[in-house]
Amino acid sequence: MHFLLVSLNWAKSWVKPSQVTLFSYPLRVSSLTVLLLLSGTVQSNEITDLYESRLAVESQSRDERQDALRNAFEQVLVKVSGHQAVLEKDAVRSELARHTNYLVQYSYATEGRQLLLRAQFDERRIEELLRRADATYWSARRPNVMLWIATDEDRGVQLLGRERNSRLIEALREQAQWRGMPISFPLLDLTDRMLVSPSDVWGRFDVPVLEATKRYPADGVVMLRVQQVDDQRWRGQWTLVVGNTRRNGQSYAADLEALGKDVMNEVTERVAAEYAVTYGEASEGDLTIRVTNLLDLERVLEAETMLGRLGAVERVTLTRYHQGTAEFKLRLLGDVGRALQALELENRMEPVVDPWSGTATPVMEYRWLR
Repeated sequence: MHFLLVSLNWAKSWVKPSQVTLFSYPLRVSSLTVLLLLSGTVQSNEITDLYESRLAVESQSRDERQDALRNAFEQVLVKVSGHQAVLEKDAVRSELARHTNYLVQYSYATEGRQLLLRAQFDERRIEELLRRADATYWSARRPNVMLWIATDEDRGVQLLGRERNSRLIEALREQAQWRGMPISFPLLDLTDRMLVSPSDVWGRFDVPVLEATKRYPADGVVMLRVQQVDDQRWRGQWTLVVGNTRRNGQSYAADLEALGKDVMNEVTERVAAEYAVTYGEASEGDLTIRVTNLLDLERVLEAETMLGRLGAVERVTLTRYHQGTAEFKLRLLGDVGRALQALELENRMEPVVDPWSGTATPVMEYRWLR
Protein backbone atom coordinates (compact mmCIF):
# COMPACT_ATOMS: atom_id res chain seq x y z
CA MET A 1 0.00 0.00 0.00
CA HIS A 2 2.68 2.50 -1.02
CA PHE A 3 0.11 5.17 -1.82
CA LEU A 4 -0.48 5.60 1.93
CA LEU A 5 3.09 6.71 2.59
CA VAL A 6 3.11 10.20 1.14
CA SER A 7 5.31 13.20 1.70
CA LEU A 8 3.72 16.13 3.49
CA ASN A 9 6.78 18.37 3.57
CA TRP A 10 4.89 21.09 1.72
CA ALA A 11 2.30 21.13 4.53
CA LYS A 12 4.64 21.93 7.43
CA SER A 13 3.13 25.37 7.77
CA TRP A 14 0.05 23.68 9.24
CA VAL A 15 1.96 22.29 12.20
CA LYS A 16 4.87 23.13 14.45
CA PRO A 17 8.32 23.24 12.81
CA SER A 18 9.84 19.81 12.19
CA GLN A 19 6.66 18.08 13.29
CA VAL A 20 5.84 16.02 10.21
CA THR A 21 8.16 13.44 8.74
CA LEU A 22 6.94 10.73 6.36
CA PHE A 23 8.57 8.34 3.92
CA SER A 24 8.64 9.98 0.50
CA TYR A 25 7.15 8.10 -2.43
CA PRO A 26 6.59 9.21 -6.01
CA LEU A 27 2.82 9.50 -5.63
CA ARG A 28 1.71 12.61 -3.76
CA VAL A 29 -1.66 13.86 -2.62
CA SER A 30 -2.77 17.19 -4.07
CA SER A 31 -2.71 20.21 -1.75
CA LEU A 32 -6.43 20.69 -2.29
CA THR A 33 -7.16 17.16 -1.05
CA VAL A 34 -5.12 17.55 2.12
CA LEU A 35 -6.52 21.03 2.71
CA LEU A 36 -10.03 19.58 2.67
CA LEU A 37 -8.96 16.83 5.04
CA LEU A 38 -7.32 19.18 7.48
CA SER A 39 -10.25 21.59 7.50
CA GLY A 40 -12.48 18.84 8.85
CA THR A 41 -10.30 17.97 11.85
CA VAL A 42 -10.79 21.13 13.92
CA GLN A 43 -12.54 20.39 17.20
CA SER A 44 -14.44 22.61 19.62
CA ASN A 45 -11.35 22.95 21.83
CA GLU A 46 -9.07 23.97 18.98
CA ILE A 47 -8.00 27.60 19.34
CA THR A 48 -8.25 28.94 15.79
CA ASP A 49 -6.79 32.40 16.50
CA LEU A 50 -3.78 31.37 18.58
CA TYR A 51 -1.42 33.68 16.67
CA GLU A 52 -3.86 36.56 16.25
CA SER A 53 -4.90 39.46 18.45
CA ARG A 54 -7.73 42.00 18.25
CA LEU A 55 -7.41 45.22 20.20
CA ALA A 56 -9.62 48.29 20.55
CA VAL A 57 -7.96 51.49 19.27
CA GLU A 58 -9.05 55.11 19.03
CA SER A 59 -7.57 55.90 15.62
CA GLN A 60 -5.42 54.59 12.79
CA SER A 61 -2.52 56.89 13.58
CA ARG A 62 0.99 55.50 13.24
CA ASP A 63 1.94 56.03 16.91
CA GLU A 64 -1.17 54.33 18.23
CA ARG A 65 -0.75 51.51 15.74
CA GLN A 66 2.80 50.82 16.91
CA ASP A 67 1.73 50.72 20.56
CA ALA A 68 -1.21 48.45 19.74
CA LEU A 69 0.94 46.08 17.67
CA ARG A 70 3.41 45.70 20.53
CA ASN A 71 0.53 44.96 22.94
CA ALA A 72 -0.85 42.46 20.43
CA PHE A 73 2.55 40.76 20.17
CA GLU A 74 2.78 40.46 23.95
CA GLN A 75 -0.74 39.04 24.13
CA VAL A 76 0.02 36.39 21.50
CA LEU A 77 3.21 35.36 23.30
CA VAL A 78 1.28 34.90 26.54
CA LYS A 79 -1.49 33.02 24.75
CA VAL A 80 0.88 30.63 22.96
CA SER A 81 3.11 29.98 25.98
CA GLY A 82 0.21 29.83 28.44
CA HIS A 83 2.03 31.93 31.03
CA GLN A 84 2.34 35.66 31.62
CA ALA A 85 5.88 35.12 32.92
CA VAL A 86 7.07 34.53 29.34
CA LEU A 87 7.34 38.32 28.97
CA GLU A 88 10.04 38.34 31.67
CA LYS A 89 12.32 35.97 29.76
CA ASP A 90 15.48 37.79 28.62
CA ALA A 91 15.27 36.42 25.08
CA VAL A 92 11.65 37.55 24.82
CA ARG A 93 12.14 41.00 26.35
CA SER A 94 14.86 41.80 23.86
CA GLU A 95 12.43 41.08 20.99
CA LEU A 96 9.43 43.08 22.19
CA ALA A 97 10.69 46.27 20.54
CA ARG A 98 11.15 44.31 17.29
CA HIS A 99 7.59 43.03 17.20
CA THR A 100 7.11 44.05 13.56
CA ASN A 101 9.66 41.39 12.57
CA TYR A 102 7.10 38.79 13.67
CA LEU A 103 4.08 40.49 12.12
CA VAL A 104 2.41 38.81 9.13
CA GLN A 105 -0.36 41.33 8.55
CA TYR A 106 -2.67 43.76 10.27
CA SER A 107 -6.01 45.33 9.40
CA TYR A 108 -8.75 47.49 10.88
CA ALA A 109 -12.40 46.69 11.43
CA THR A 110 -15.34 48.33 13.15
CA GLU A 111 -17.69 46.53 15.51
CA GLY A 112 -20.54 48.74 16.57
CA ARG A 113 -18.81 52.05 17.16
CA GLN A 114 -15.53 50.52 18.26
CA LEU A 115 -12.49 50.55 15.97
CA LEU A 116 -10.44 47.36 16.22
CA LEU A 117 -6.94 46.50 15.06
CA ARG A 118 -6.43 42.87 14.07
CA ALA A 119 -2.83 41.60 13.99
CA GLN A 120 -1.60 38.19 12.84
CA PHE A 121 1.89 36.98 13.75
CA ASP A 122 4.20 34.37 12.24
CA GLU A 123 3.69 31.00 13.87
CA ARG A 124 7.11 29.61 13.03
CA ARG A 125 9.06 32.65 14.25
CA ILE A 126 7.14 32.89 17.51
CA GLU A 127 7.78 29.24 18.30
CA GLU A 128 11.45 29.67 17.45
CA LEU A 129 11.55 32.60 19.91
CA LEU A 130 9.91 30.52 22.65
CA ARG A 131 12.42 27.76 21.99
CA ARG A 132 15.37 30.14 22.30
CA ALA A 133 13.92 31.49 25.54
CA ASP A 134 13.42 27.99 27.01
CA ALA A 135 9.80 29.05 27.48
CA THR A 136 6.68 26.89 27.48
CA TYR A 137 4.53 26.07 24.46
CA TRP A 138 0.81 25.29 24.71
CA SER A 139 -0.71 23.76 21.61
CA ALA A 140 -3.98 24.97 20.09
CA ARG A 141 -5.75 21.85 21.35
CA ARG A 142 -6.78 22.79 24.87
CA PRO A 143 -9.13 21.41 27.56
CA ASN A 144 -12.59 22.92 27.78
CA VAL A 145 -13.32 23.90 31.37
CA MET A 146 -16.90 24.41 32.60
CA LEU A 147 -17.49 27.10 35.21
CA TRP A 148 -20.05 26.49 37.94
CA ILE A 149 -20.59 29.75 39.83
CA ALA A 150 -22.35 30.35 43.16
CA THR A 151 -22.98 33.92 44.34
CA ASP A 152 -24.12 35.27 47.68
CA GLU A 153 -27.15 37.45 46.98
CA ASP A 154 -30.09 38.99 48.89
CA ARG A 155 -32.11 35.83 48.21
CA GLY A 156 -29.29 33.66 49.52
CA VAL A 157 -26.77 31.58 47.56
CA GLN A 158 -27.71 31.36 43.86
CA LEU A 159 -26.22 29.63 40.83
CA LEU A 160 -25.11 31.86 37.97
CA GLY A 161 -25.67 30.43 34.49
CA ARG A 162 -24.84 31.33 30.92
CA GLU A 163 -28.17 33.01 30.18
CA ARG A 164 -28.03 35.47 33.03
CA ASN A 165 -26.92 39.01 32.29
CA SER A 166 -23.84 39.27 34.48
CA ARG A 167 -20.79 41.51 34.46
CA LEU A 168 -18.84 38.64 36.01
CA ILE A 169 -19.67 36.14 33.27
CA GLU A 170 -18.92 38.68 30.54
CA ALA A 171 -15.53 39.43 32.14
CA LEU A 172 -14.74 35.71 32.42
CA ARG A 173 -15.60 35.17 28.76
CA GLU A 174 -13.56 38.13 27.54
CA GLN A 175 -10.48 37.20 29.54
CA ALA A 176 -10.74 33.54 28.55
CA GLN A 177 -10.74 34.58 24.90
CA TRP A 178 -7.78 36.88 25.54
CA ARG A 179 -5.80 34.02 27.13
CA GLY A 180 -6.88 31.34 24.65
CA MET A 181 -8.66 29.33 27.35
CA PRO A 182 -11.78 27.41 26.21
CA ILE A 183 -14.56 27.76 28.81
CA SER A 184 -18.27 27.06 28.98
CA PHE A 185 -21.15 27.49 31.40
CA PRO A 186 -23.94 25.06 32.38
CA LEU A 187 -27.51 25.54 31.20
CA LEU A 188 -28.81 25.33 34.77
CA ASP A 189 -31.94 23.66 33.46
CA LEU A 190 -34.05 21.19 35.42
CA THR A 191 -31.54 18.37 34.86
CA ASP A 192 -28.66 20.44 36.24
CA ARG A 193 -30.65 21.64 39.23
CA MET A 194 -31.67 18.10 40.12
CA LEU A 195 -28.00 17.09 40.22
CA VAL A 196 -26.34 20.19 41.67
CA SER A 197 -27.52 22.58 44.36
CA PRO A 198 -26.16 26.09 45.04
CA SER A 199 -24.64 24.78 48.26
CA ASP A 200 -22.74 22.10 46.32
CA VAL A 201 -20.95 24.76 44.25
CA TRP A 202 -20.61 27.11 47.22
CA GLY A 203 -18.93 24.34 49.20
CA ARG A 204 -16.98 23.24 46.10
CA PHE A 205 -17.99 19.60 46.39
CA ASP A 206 -16.50 17.70 43.47
CA VAL A 207 -18.77 14.66 43.21
CA PRO A 208 -22.16 16.21 42.29
CA VAL A 209 -20.60 18.88 40.10
CA LEU A 210 -18.49 16.40 38.12
CA GLU A 211 -21.49 14.12 37.73
CA ALA A 212 -23.62 16.96 36.34
CA THR A 213 -20.82 17.99 33.99
CA LYS A 214 -20.79 14.58 32.28
CA ARG A 215 -23.67 15.66 30.01
CA TYR A 216 -21.51 18.43 28.56
CA PRO A 217 -18.43 18.22 26.27
CA ALA A 218 -16.14 19.50 29.02
CA ASP A 219 -12.73 18.24 30.11
CA GLY A 220 -12.77 19.79 33.58
CA VAL A 221 -14.61 22.12 35.94
CA VAL A 222 -14.08 25.25 37.98
CA MET A 223 -16.27 25.72 41.04
CA LEU A 224 -16.31 29.43 41.85
CA ARG A 225 -17.73 31.02 45.00
CA VAL A 226 -18.28 34.79 44.72
CA GLN A 227 -19.18 37.17 47.54
CA GLN A 228 -18.82 40.83 48.40
CA VAL A 229 -16.47 41.21 51.35
CA ASP A 230 -17.09 44.93 51.98
CA ASP A 231 -17.90 48.10 50.06
CA GLN A 232 -14.56 48.01 48.28
CA ARG A 233 -13.79 44.34 47.66
CA TRP A 234 -15.19 41.23 46.02
CA ARG A 235 -13.72 37.80 46.66
CA GLY A 236 -13.68 34.80 44.34
CA GLN A 237 -12.68 31.42 45.80
CA TRP A 238 -12.26 28.69 43.21
CA THR A 239 -11.40 25.03 42.78
CA LEU A 240 -10.13 23.66 39.48
CA VAL A 241 -10.51 19.98 38.64
CA VAL A 242 -9.03 18.92 35.29
CA GLY A 243 -7.46 15.57 34.46
CA ASN A 244 -5.75 14.30 37.60
CA THR A 245 -5.25 17.83 38.90
CA ARG A 246 -7.13 19.60 41.68
CA ARG A 247 -6.08 23.15 42.55
CA ASN A 248 -7.55 25.85 44.78
CA GLY A 249 -7.16 29.60 44.71
CA GLN A 250 -8.78 32.91 45.50
CA SER A 251 -8.75 36.45 44.13
CA TYR A 252 -9.80 39.86 45.42
CA ALA A 253 -10.88 42.79 43.27
CA ALA A 254 -12.71 46.10 43.51
CA ASP A 255 -15.50 45.06 41.14
CA LEU A 256 -16.90 42.02 39.35
CA GLU A 257 -15.20 42.82 36.03
CA ALA A 258 -11.77 42.90 37.65
CA LEU A 259 -12.59 39.80 39.67
CA GLY A 260 -13.55 37.85 36.55
CA LYS A 261 -10.30 38.86 34.88
CA ASP A 262 -8.18 37.88 37.88
CA VAL A 263 -9.90 34.53 38.36
CA MET A 264 -9.57 33.60 34.70
CA ASN A 265 -5.90 34.57 34.66
CA GLU A 266 -5.21 32.35 37.67
CA VAL A 267 -7.21 29.42 36.29
CA THR A 268 -5.47 29.67 32.90
CA GLU A 269 -2.05 29.70 34.54
CA ARG A 270 -2.95 26.53 36.47
CA VAL A 271 -4.28 24.70 33.42
CA ALA A 272 -1.27 25.72 31.33
CA ALA A 273 1.03 24.39 34.05
CA GLU A 274 -0.50 20.96 33.45
CA TYR A 275 -0.61 20.93 29.64
CA ALA A 276 2.07 23.29 28.29
CA VAL A 277 5.50 21.81 27.57
CA THR A 278 8.90 23.41 27.98
CA TYR A 279 11.12 23.58 24.92
CA GLY A 280 14.20 23.50 27.12
CA GLU A 281 13.09 20.35 28.90
CA ALA A 282 15.09 17.28 27.98
CA SER A 283 13.22 14.88 25.73
CA GLU A 284 12.39 11.48 27.15
CA GLY A 285 12.79 9.91 23.72
CA ASP A 286 10.22 8.27 21.47
CA LEU A 287 6.72 6.96 22.04
CA THR A 288 5.09 4.49 19.66
CA ILE A 289 1.35 4.84 19.05
CA ARG A 290 -0.66 2.16 17.25
CA VAL A 291 -3.96 3.34 15.75
CA THR A 292 -6.56 0.93 14.40
CA ASN A 293 -9.60 1.57 12.18
CA LEU A 294 -7.60 3.69 9.70
CA LEU A 295 -9.31 2.15 6.70
CA ASP A 296 -8.38 4.71 4.05
CA LEU A 297 -5.88 7.43 3.15
CA GLU A 298 -8.03 10.20 4.58
CA ARG A 299 -8.06 8.65 8.04
CA VAL A 300 -4.32 7.98 8.01
CA LEU A 301 -3.61 11.61 7.14
CA GLU A 302 -6.06 12.89 9.75
CA ALA A 303 -4.50 10.73 12.46
CA GLU A 304 -0.95 11.69 11.48
CA THR A 305 -1.82 15.39 11.42
CA MET A 306 -3.67 15.24 14.74
CA LEU A 307 -0.72 13.56 16.47
CA GLY A 308 1.63 16.13 14.99
CA ARG A 309 -0.39 18.98 16.49
CA LEU A 310 -0.11 17.72 20.06
CA GLY A 311 1.88 20.20 22.10
CA ALA A 312 4.07 17.51 23.68
CA VAL A 313 5.14 16.14 20.28
CA GLU A 314 8.07 17.57 18.34
CA ARG A 315 7.91 15.19 15.38
CA VAL A 316 5.70 12.35 14.20
CA THR A 317 6.71 9.62 11.76
CA LEU A 318 4.53 6.94 10.17
CA THR A 319 6.58 3.76 10.52
CA ARG A 320 4.16 0.98 9.56
CA TYR A 321 0.77 0.38 7.94
CA HIS A 322 -1.10 -2.90 7.44
CA GLN A 323 -4.81 -3.61 6.92
CA GLY A 324 -6.19 -0.51 8.60
CA THR A 325 -3.65 -0.35 11.44
CA ALA A 326 -0.88 2.27 11.50
CA GLU A 327 2.04 2.77 13.86
CA PHE A 328 3.47 6.23 14.48
CA LYS A 329 6.69 7.11 16.24
CA LEU A 330 6.41 10.32 18.28
CA ARG A 331 9.50 12.35 19.17
CA LEU A 332 8.53 14.00 22.44
CA LEU A 333 9.10 17.32 24.14
CA GLY A 334 9.27 16.47 27.83
CA ASP A 335 8.01 13.27 29.38
CA VAL A 336 5.61 10.63 28.15
CA GLY A 337 2.98 11.67 30.68
CA ARG A 338 2.46 15.05 28.99
CA ALA A 339 1.92 13.37 25.63
CA LEU A 340 -0.61 10.91 27.03
CA GLN A 341 -2.34 13.74 28.88
CA ALA A 342 -2.70 15.64 25.61
CA LEU A 343 -4.11 12.52 23.94
CA GLU A 344 -6.84 12.38 26.59
CA LEU A 345 -8.28 15.60 25.16
CA GLU A 346 -8.80 14.05 21.74
CA ASN A 347 -12.29 12.77 20.98
CA ARG A 348 -11.22 11.41 17.61
CA MET A 349 -9.77 8.24 19.10
CA GLU A 350 -10.08 6.17 22.23
CA PRO A 351 -7.56 3.96 24.05
CA VAL A 352 -7.80 0.23 23.52
CA VAL A 353 -7.38 -1.86 26.66
CA ASP A 354 -6.88 -5.61 26.41
CA PRO A 355 -8.62 -7.14 29.47
CA TRP A 356 -6.75 -10.43 28.92
CA SER A 357 -3.32 -8.87 29.01
CA GLY A 358 -1.60 -8.73 32.37
CA THR A 359 1.64 -7.21 31.13
CA ALA A 360 2.46 -3.70 30.04
CA THR A 361 3.30 -3.06 26.40
CA PRO A 362 5.65 -0.37 25.04
CA VAL A 363 3.11 0.41 22.31
CA MET A 364 0.01 2.46 23.21
CA GLU A 365 -2.97 1.34 21.14
CA TYR A 366 -5.92 3.54 20.15
CA ARG A 367 -8.97 3.14 17.92
CA TRP A 368 -9.82 5.88 15.40
CA LEU A 369 -13.44 6.94 15.81
CA ARG A 370 -14.03 8.70 12.50
